Amino acid sequence: MTFRCVSMNWALHLPRPPGLQLHGGHSARLLSFFPLLAWSGTGWATEPPVRTDSFWSTSPTADFDVHVTVPAGLRVLASGEEVSAGHWRARSVRDFALAVGSFQVTSAIVNAPRHVRVTVGLERGSIYSARDFLASAMRSLRFYARRFGDYPWSTYSVAVMKDFNGLNGTAYPTLGFLGDGSLVLVPHETAHQWFYSLVGNDQSRDPWLSEGLATWAQTGPENSLSQMVATPIPAGVRNRIGEPMSFWQSLDFETIRLGVYVQTVQALAALGDAAKVDCALRRFVVRNAYRTTVPRDLLAALEPFFPDAAQKLRARGAPF
Repeated sequence: MTFRCVSMNWALHLPRPPGLQLHGGHSARLLSFFPLLAWSGTGWATEPPVRTDSFWSTSPTADFDVHVTVPAGLRVLASGEEVSAGHWRARSVRDFALAVGSFQVTSAIVNAPRHVRVTVGLERGSIYSARDFLASAMRSLRFYARRFGDYPWSTYSVAVMKDFNGLNGTAYPTLGFLGDGSLVLVPHETAHQWFYSLVGNDQSRDPWLSEGLATWAQTGPENSLSQMVATPIPAGVRNRIGEPMSFWQSLDFETIRLGVYVQTVQALAALGDAAKVDCALRRFVVRNAYRTTVPRDLLAALEPFFPDAAQKLRARGAPF
């Protein structure tokens, strides 16, 4: 057997203006910040870059061992578990992210169903408390673990940061990032621990596989399925759920939310019994954990429950 090793030296200069992926003002946020091979496990990701924030690795899962040094008085939240001061290990994750700031930190243990330490780091000034975010994250973890399968890691952290404008959030393996006014987004970002972190996809090519499935999941703890099914979809994006980010990048976020997030929920609801959709998604998770999936993997999980899934989803623009 032949092994090849690739290594490189690199330096990152953080931008001062706030950005979703990289921010280096009074606090620092590092998402998709280091070089990764764009290999899915079966092939290379060759899609051209998009103008908007392009994130989420297609790489297979790996183990990360990271040492972080920060000035006194600052706290770090990162993917995985802090095994000693400034030393973080993350097992079987497809990316590593971290936040550095003056966080008020609170944590608790939740059964999902194994013990999971949930930690929230809140920059000061929010109208919400750290415990508001903590309670929502714990409820969401318990709900998704029962519905879609066990949460497989020992920690889940949420960095609540005040530089975000309006409702804003994103999620990386074992670590979510939210604006300090974005408590309502906790269920969605936590759902990404199953639909992207555990079961991956090529976000540039198939954003509906992560955003659509996470939105379907969030309707459970929110009890919002009927509301989403009744939401009108703009004509210009109707029946186009499977379009790549190169199509969506020129549109405003609300149109993207309706066209990808909400419309995928409507497409899944149109298959039939919502409980059966949940069973199919649990099958999707179990069969594809730690892999990078394509739309046909989702179809393979749906068809035993809904033999006409291909026809119905193609009518909504899903590519198989």
